[in-house]
Amino acid sequence: MEFQKEEFKLLWKVYLAELLRGIGAFIVPFMTIFLQGKSLSLAQIGILLGIVSLTNFFFEIPTGVIADKYGRKFSALLGFTVSYLSFFLMIFTSSYSVLMLLFFFHGVGFTFISGAYDGWIYEYLKSHKKEKYMHNFYSRRLSFSYLGFVVSALLAGYFVSFLDLYWLIVFDTAFGLLFILFLLQVPDPPLLKKKESMRFKTFFETIKTGFFLIKNNRNLSLLVLASIFFSFTFGANELLYQPAYVELGTPLSYLGYIASIGAVLLFVIPNLLLQSNKKYPRKTMIIFSFLDFILVCSLFFVSNYFLFAFLLILSSLCSSIVLPTSDSLFQHSSKTEVRATAMSIYNMLLSVVFFIVFISFGALADIFGAQVILALSGLFIIPSIICYCLIKE
Repeated sequence: MEFQKEEFKLLWKVYLAELLRGIGAFIVPFMTIFLQGKSLSLAQIGILLGIVSLTNFFFEIPTGVIADKYGRKFSALLGFTVSYLSFFLMIFTSSYSVLMLLFFFHGVGFTFISGAYDGWIYEYLKSHKKEKYMHNFYSRRLSFSYLGFVVSALLAGYFVSFLDLYWLIVFDTAFGLLFILFLLQVPDPPLLKKKESMRFKTFFETIKTGFFLIKNNRNLSLLVLASIFFSFTFGANELLYQPAYVELGTPLSYLGYIASIGAVLLFVIPNLLLQSNKKYPRKTMIIFSFLDFILVCSLFFVSNYFLFAFLLILSSLCSSIVLPTSDSLFQHSSKTEVRATAMSIYNMLLSVVFFIVFISFGALADIFGAQVILALSGLFIIPSIICYCLIKE
C-alpha cells in the first residue's frame, strides 16, 4: 500500500481513525447471539433491524438538511456519537421497547453519517486542491477498516471464551471514542457555495422523478429488480448466519475466527478480480450470482459447521463481487444530471425491502430454523440472474 507524500500528510489521521473503527467491531460476529441472550426471538431481532432500515428511509432527507445547515463534520460526528452511544446503552437493558428505541436512534445516527462523512472529506481535500485523492480515500478507507476487523474478530474469538459478550460492546465503544477523537482533528472547510436544503415537497417530487427515470431506463429497471431480489438473500444472511452456526453446535469462539478469515478473503479476492469485473460486468454478475445461488442453497444439506463456514464464506465472496459490480453498472447507466436522484430512489427501495426481509424471515426462522430459511433464501437469486441476463452492456 504505497502512499503519496501529500496524501499521507492530509489523510493519515483519517486512515488511522478508520483502522481504529475496524478494530472497534468486536461485537459484529456475535450481535444476533448477544440479542438472543436477552431472550429475544429471531422475529423480534428482525423487527429491530427492520427499524434501522425504515429509519434510513424516513430520515435521509431531514438529516441531510441538518448537514447542509450545520456542516458535514458536525453531522458525521453527531451520527457516529449517537450510533456508538446507542449500542453502548444496549448493555444495560433487556426491555424490548427500550431496545427498539435504541435501534431507532442507531438508525438515525446512520442517516446523519450517510453522505456527510464522504462530503466532509471531499471538501477538506478540495480546500487543499487535492480532491484527486478522493478515489484513494475510498479504497484505503475500506482497506484499513478490513485490516482492523481482521484483528478485532480474532481477538473477539479469544475473548468470548472467558468474557461475557457485553464486554465486546465496551471495547467497541472505547475504540469508537478514539475513532471520533482522531476525526475531530480533521478540519471542516466552509462551503464556498451555500447549498439549498431539500424540503419535503421537493423530497416527494424527487421520488416521483426518480421512479420515472428508473422505469424508462431498461438497464436501471433490471438492476433495481435484481438488487431487490438479491437483498432477500443478503438480508437473510445478515440476520440468520449466527443463529445457524449455533444450531450446528459451533463453539462461540469459532465465530470470531471464521469472521477474521472471511475478512481477509473478502479484501484480497475482489481486488484481484477488479480489472475483469470492469471489463465484463454483465458476465461477472451472472457467473458469480449463479455460484452464490448454488452455495446458499447447498447450506440446506450441511450438518458440519466447518463445511457450513466454508460455503458461507464463499457465498460472501460471490456477493462482494456481484453487488459492487451492480452498483458500478448502475452509475454508468445513469445520466450525470439524474444520477443522484436515481441512486436515492434505489437506496430507499432497498431500505423498504430489508425491512420486509428482516421481519418476515425472522418470524419464519423461529418456526423452521435459521439454517433452513437461510438456505431457502438462495432461491431469490434466480430472478436476479434472469435480470442480469437481460441487461445490455
